[in-house]
Amino acid sequence: MSSPSRRRVPLDTPERLAEVLTAALDVVAEVGYERFNMDLVAQRAHVSKGSLYQRWPSKAHLIVAAMDANRVEVQAPDTGSYLGDVRELAKRWLRTEAPGDRRGLLLALLEGSRRDPELARLMGEQLGQGGISPMSVVLDAAKARDELPPGVDLELLGELPMSLAITTLLFRDQPLNDALVDRIVDGLLAPLLGQRDHSQ
Repeated sequence: MSSPSRRRVPLDTPERLAEVLTAALDVVAEVGYERFNMDLVAQRAHVSKGSLYQRWPSKAHLIVAAMDANRVEVQAPDTGSYLGDVRELAKRWLRTEAPGDRRGLLLALLEGSRRDPELARLMGEQLGQGGISPMSVVLDAAKARDELPPGVDLELLGELPMSLAITTLLFRDQPLNDALVDRIVDGLLAPLLGQRDHSQ
């Protein structure tokens, strides 16, 4: 007879569902998208493989559901300056991000999106929704305060901090932390825009 801790428990409560979705993210971060399968999640979360397939018809559906469930909405700050807002927004994001192997998860998603059209489609459909991004709010406030130089590409400026963070994580395997946020704000954005963060 199986011990209580190893018994296959059905997905009939929000707590159990959350455990399974967290297990799915942990597994895909560890083994990558190609090696990820329902058996590994079933073993990790102590749930039957049949229960997984009843709710999610494919591993792509399970992974996207897990990402969506673990996504945390971050509110745009209002520090009174563009640089202060970017700094605070980035640090809020770091504080609210679920712990785990961020680099492994990102690599798995990049690999999976290239190899599996279903994963790419689901990510675009389900994770690409969500209204106005907090960075857009920050940029609109900065534009209203006349803090940004004329002709600056707002879309690229908004993507720059996250793109640098992803590059640091993927290609240098360095942690995403407050020190990196400060480097991006003080060492790049401030000189680029000819500004200083007077809130510091």
